[in-house]
Amino acid sequence: MSDIKIVSIDIDGTLLNDNHEITKDVKDAIQQAIAQDVKIVITTGRPLPGVQPILDELNIKGADQYVITHNGGLMQTADGSKILFSAPLAFDEWQLINQFMREQATYIQVESQSMAYTTNHLVHPWASFENSLVNLPLRVLDDETALKHVEITKGIANAESAELDRVQALVPDSIMNAVSVIRSTANNLEFINQAASKGNALIALANELGVEMTQTMAIDDQENDLSMIEVAGTSIAMGNAIERIKAAAHFTTADNNHSGVAQALQTYVL
Repeated sequence: MSDIKIVSIDIDGTLLNDNHEITKDVKDAIQQAIAQDVKIVITTGRPLPGVQPILDELNIKGADQYVITHNGGLMQTADGSKILFSAPLAFDEWQLINQFMREQATYIQVESQSMAYTTNHLVHPWASFENSLVNLPLRVLDDETALKHVEITKGIANAESAELDRVQALVPDSIMNAVSVIRSTANNLEFINQAASKGNALIALANELGVEMTQTMAIDDQENDLSMIEVAGTSIAMGNAIERIKAAAHFTTADNNHSGVAQALQTYVL
């Protein structure tokens, strides 16, 4: 048995195959790891309501299991009873982002732990898809000042990939110097607190549990996973990962359609 105590696993393109399923091999490997007291930490840009069905399917529950959500903006127990790490966006940062996106005529919304909000009265189809996927209700606001007392976990722009490519290239220094700007999928451009990252949340969890970073492993595929790949003691790129992740990771496993997560767990943990 290896010395790895925490395994952080991304969802889309990693845990799930292209049919949005967890294969039997992956489920079996995860259950074997949990039986050996390894913490399997689902780590995602989604909020907790969007992760709950996956946690239920994998039987990851209770106050002694953990989940990282909102691209590292929150790290909490799997039952949601305790938040161990939080790095929200400041309201003035959101105002700056929202103004820029209005100038670009590109849809954007923000998320709290349990609700999405937008000042756009025409909701983009990709935003409707995203909110359905992560199980967040959307509230349309006339005035952004209604968000002054909301803890904003992140801002997320939803559009066609070419539109977000254009917008991302134009993000001004005033925003780039204030927040982190990351791409989690081709149709999502996200704005988060600079202290919020999957890597920082993994470090916070390791500190909470008294685990050395050399005893952590991360399995990932996309740009928003890079911080976790960089800090984990053992980092695994999926076979379908972008080249930047493959270049940064220690090892590469099979792709998400061939149970790459199971292969990684069997090789490096079990």
